[in-house]
Amino acid sequence: MSWRRHDWPARQPRPKVFKLEPEALARLHARATGFVEHSGVLRELLDSVQAARGRLYFWREPEDLMARVTPLDPRLMLLEAPRGEGWLEAKRGLLATVLKAIESDTRGTFHGLGVLATPPPVGDPPALLILHRDVGIPLRVLAEPRYWHSMHRWPVIAEMSASKARVLVHFVSSGVSDTFHGTCLYALREGTWGCYTVRPNASGSLADAEAWLEKRSWRDWG
Repeated sequence: MSWRRHDWPARQPRPKVFKLEPEALARLHARATGFVEHSGVLRELLDSVQAARGRLYFWREPEDLMARVTPLDPRLMLLEAPRGEGWLEAKRGLLATVLKAIESDTRGTFHGLGVLATPPPVGDPPALLILHRDVGIPLRVLAEPRYWHSMHRWPVIAEMSASKARVLVHFVSSGVSDTFHGTCLYALREGTWGCYTVRPNASGSLADAEAWLEKRSWRDWG
């Protein structure tokens, strides 16, 4: 048996870091830090912004990286998100452009909560707006179903308790059929909000979800 030779396309090389002077990198770092401090979304989601190896790194926690920004020339920046062992390019542009792209992300590339960084829309408010501003769920807790956010699933409030201390949320695709893909119960327990993923056969109602979690001592699914 002979094997057909394939001429696979050459792998594109990774963009190289443009070497900025230390003072220039420090200015970028100061601008990025100031942007985060003034952003209602990123201020809550990020632990720190660090300058290292000629880049800017945006950390949720010390071991949890959200994004990095690489200078390609004195003005052009490359925004990337970690994906497995590699990187996903998200945006190129001025520093202000890529910072805004992190803040306004609605597709889960970085956090999926970008709707909270824009003025409230006219008409029915989106679920995330209700959950954060009306119910009072912290942004870090809203961002916890990271996998569903990254798969472009949109939260829909299925049921809410009268006290607003329990909210059952379905995550659906953005298509016409609103296909259901997952459920979590946001619960205020002993003064602290938590996000608990729920098994599909226990997601029919708030009572079903809470009873299932109670049996498991509030150990969520997966």
